[in-house]
Amino acid sequence: MRIGKLEVTAPFFLMLAWLNYLDRQGLVPLCVLACCFHELGHLLSIRLLSGDIKLISLTAVGAEMVLCRPMGYGQEMVAALAGPGVNLLLAVLCCRWSWGTLFAGLNLALGCFNLLPVGRLDGGRFLHGLLAVFCGLNVAEQIGALLDGCLVGSLLLAGALLAWKNGNITLLSVGLWLLVVFSKGKKRGNRACLIDKKKVKSY
Repeated sequence: MRIGKLEVTAPFFLMLAWLNYLDRQGLVPLCVLACCFHELGHLLSIRLLSGDIKLISLTAVGAEMVLCRPMGYGQEMVAALAGPGVNLLLAVLCCRWSWGTLFAGLNLALGCFNLLPVGRLDGGRFLHGLLAVFCGLNVAEQIGALLDGCLVGSLLLAGALLAWKNGNITLLSVGLWLLVVFSKGKKRGNRACLIDKKKVKSY
């Protein structure tokens, strides 16, 4: 389904329905709101940096923004940090009131998770841009692939042990989700800035 520049895929609806089915504490609406603020941070930063967004696609593994023209590494790094930055700012602001502690915790978790230096997460894109500037694109790709494999492998191993001992599959699910995101990024190309629909980045 597409409305203007916004495209909502069927897997997104399926994922949302599955999470809502599993939700027993009413966290899904607050999580969705935190995600909306996260993406709004990316969107506003891209617009302030004179970026031209052609398409925003909501998928099962997150939101993807397609730009009509590429951004420089510095601009890409700023845009990558804008989403987690908004979440961390909301966490600081909302924790001041008792009614906002839950939302603050969700924003803190979302912001910190997206700062992980892996794959197409915001932290991974920032690190990739930083390494590309100082070490060159080839070195950035090599270090990024090494970090991706180490972090995802560690999460999968720790998650499997935790699921085996305590029956808790949360960490294992996170590891599998990152593996899917990483694999999708490998199929679609590198983490360079987007031009039309040839390369897609997650925000």
